Formats: sequence, C-alpha cells, structure tokens
Amino acid sequence: MARSSNHRWKVIAAVVLAFGVAAIWSTREDADQAKLAKDLARKVESPTPTVVESNAEPDVVRLSSKLVAQKDVLPGAWVLQRDDQPRPRMILPFESLEDGPLSEKLAEQGSERWSNEAGYLGADACAACHLERHQGFVMTAHHQTSSLGSAKQIHGALTSPANELPTSDPELSLTMHERGDSAIQRVSFHGWNVDIPMDVVTGSGKVAQTFLYWDNDRLFQAFASYFSGPDKWLTSPGFDELDVNLGRVIRTECLECHVTYIEQTEPPNHYRRSSAIWGISCERCHGPGRKHVEYHQANPELKQARHIVHPSDLPRERQLDVCGQCHSGAFDLKKPAFSFRPGDDLTQYHRLLKPEFDDSGIHTSNQLARLRLSECFEQSQMTCTDCHDPHVAQRGNEVFFREACLKCHEVEHCGLQPELSADVAGKCVECHMPSTAIDDLAGMKLQGLTLSMADHFIRVDRDHADEVIDRSNDSTE
Repeated sequence: MARSSNHRWKVIAAVVLAFGVAAIWSTREDADQAKLAKDLARKVESPTPTVVESNAEPDVVRLSSKLVAQKDVLPGAWVLQRDDQPRPRMILPFESLEDGPLSEKLAEQGSERWSNEAGYLGADACAACHLERHQGFVMTAHHQTSSLGSAKQIHGALTSPANELPTSDPELSLTMHERGDSAIQRVSFHGWNVDIPMDVVTGSGKVAQTFLYWDNDRLFQAFASYFSGPDKWLTSPGFDELDVNLGRVIRTECLECHVTYIEQTEPPNHYRRSSAIWGISCERCHGPGRKHVEYHQANPELKQARHIVHPSDLPRERQLDVCGQCHSGAFDLKKPAFSFRPGDDLTQYHRLLKPEFDDSGIHTSNQLARLRLSECFEQSQMTCTDCHDPHVAQRGNEVFFREACLKCHEVEHCGLQPELSADVAGKCVECHMPSTAIDDLAGMKLQGLTLSMADHFIRVDRDHADEVIDRSNDSTE
C-alpha cells in the first residue's frame, strides 16, 4: 500500500467517470474493475462470526455516484458501502440485488405436503376436546412468542413519523410500512432502497418484538425491532446501527425456544416452511399430539388420555426439565433440535453454557438454577407450576402470585408485616424476588434502553425490602 488513500480514490473517481454512473462492469478481466474491487475489498472489516471470508473475486456494481455494491467479498452476499469509507455498510445475503429476499415467491412451498414424521399438530388441534384450556392458553406469552407476521400482529407503528428508525448517518435510515396484510422494513442507503419483509414475529411484546424474514427456504433476522417500554423502533439487539447486516442466520438453538417445531433441511438456516408450528404450544409440554388425537378420534368413548404426557405425573426433576428447555439459560444442542420429549432427561439433549450463571438477561437467564437456590425450593417439592399456570395469562396479576405464596406461607410469617402499607402488603414477589436489570442485549445501553426481570432466587433481602417500603411511603406522601 505505497499509494496514499487520496490518490487511490482519485483513481476510483476517474474509473467512475469513464464508465458512467450506475454502470455494471461486464468482465472481471477489465483492469479498472479489478482495481476497484481490490481497493474496496481492503476496506471490508472482518465479518461477523456467522459469515466466513471468501476467496472468490467479487462482482462490483455501482448503484450511485457514491454507493458501490460488491458480491462475494463475503460468500454469497452483497456488501454495499460508500467509496470513501467502510462504514456505514449493508450486507445483503441475496443472489440478486434486484430481487431482494424471495419470500413472496414461495407461496407454493408453504402449502406443500409435509410428512410430519415428528407428529406435531399445533395448539388448534387440541381445541376440539380442550376448548377452555385452548382459549386461555392462546393468550399466554408462550403461545405468542412467535407467529406469522401480519400488520395486526405488529405492535410498533407502521405510519409516519413513529415508524422511523434513523441512524447517526443521515444517508442511512429505516422505515416500517404496511404492505397488504403484512409489513416490511425499508432500508434506505444513499437513496437506494431494499424492502425486508417481516414474515415472522418473535417475542410476545412484553419487552419487545423482533422479526424474521425468509429468503427462499433460509431464515434471517431483520435489522429493526420494536421495544414496548419506550414505544419505539430500535436497532435489533446485537446489531451495529451503521452495519446493517441482513445476513444474520436464525439457527435451531434460537427456534427451540420460539417455536413448537420446525424441520431443518440443511444447516445452518434452511427450513421446511410448511412444517413450522409457531409459538410454544401444548405439545412442547405434553409431547407431539398426532397419535393422541388419532387414537381418541377412533375411540371417542374412552376417556383416559392415551399417547400424551401429563407433566404432573412425572418425577420432580423431569417436570423441571420440561420448563428447563427454555428457562435454564443459553445452551448448545447435544442432539438434533426438537428431539427432547417430556419425561426425558434434558441433560442428554442440552449442554448449558453457564450452568450456575446468575445473569438475568432475556436469553441467558437461568431461572431454574436461581430457583434451586431458594429455601422454598430446598424445603419442599415445589416445581415451576406451583407458581405458574401455563394455561392462562398471568402477567401482572399480583393477586394470583400472592395466593401462590400463601399456599405455603401465612401473612403473619412476614416479619415486616407491621411496617407495610396496604399497597405493599400483597406484593410478595416485589420484595422476595427483586427485579434485576437486563444488560445482555448488545446496544441497549447505547440506545438508552433499560429493562428488568424478576430474579427467581426467592429470598429475604432486608435492604431491598427497606427500599420497597421507602418507595411506598414516598408515593403516599
């Protein structure tokens, strides 16, 4: 690199003038194209861990007087950036810049026949015989943790100005829009636009919703997420606002805790779309339902449930494993995704990355490990369902959780009872399971976003209790 940067870009400018704005170099043998590709390739920083470097010589397409697209600098992807700097940039994992993601061209694939060897049917198959359970369950965060994307499912604004996500670079921005019954994220970079469909909604919306999109049979994460606290569109966790990497693949480790089932056809992110059963539904706790449904449809007079698991009939540790599929913190898979069945030993299927970790992050919170530290747990045979009914929505229901505590405790057991005001006396969880800040979502602090979750280590913490009492006294003065 003996030449100066200024000299190099003067040469590039000359090439641009010679070939014209928006020209496409037709052959890699052309010396000017090769030089531009070589110069630009030097500026591409190390890719994310999900992408490896490619030795293929890149195609180069000029999109505007300042914006250039290169293909195969990162394998199978286009990298868009300005001539004179590496950031901001966009990474598009598409075969063609003109087509973008091909999700809309796959309607036929979505309706193709699927052999369904695993036997999953989805929650609606349970409704015929368990209507009351079903009506309550579909309102829970479990069921709503993923769904097919539609405009009505999206909590964030899809009209101006609240649909905008600006960045620190005025030439790079996102806006969210309705498109028919669905919605898209439009990324604009120096006037060049690409529309990313929000094909799948993940997250119940308590904290946030983030979005996945299909390109053929590949599943990727979209760049913008909606956060309910500030009621704003923000950069999705882990993304850099000036590095719009639309090639973040969705692996089975992610989907195990957001969908009931999906068939992977090829790693890391190729799936059979028609096999997807969105949300965490009945079958993740009771087992695949096809044999159960077929048996009782053929034998309607038999009332004893067959070919299905009642978790309450399992030994305590196996009951805990059912919840531990998603509430034991981050994990690697020992066996293929979705192969665990209620009653199995979870340690044969998941390898916990931090078994004793006491973090309270959304994706790393080991709630089960924290619960095991509690005297309530050690001195009883309690399981998760002693405090949580998975069939109904309980979020924010202080009365429900207070009554769960009073199954084993008397009000008089609380040593602070005489000091508590009426509005605090019933909030057992607020004192004994103090909320802790979530800080594991990269970029949240930079966006001024703070979140918290209840710590499942149930304990007596006098300092925290004093804080709760002081806050209560302040609010009543």
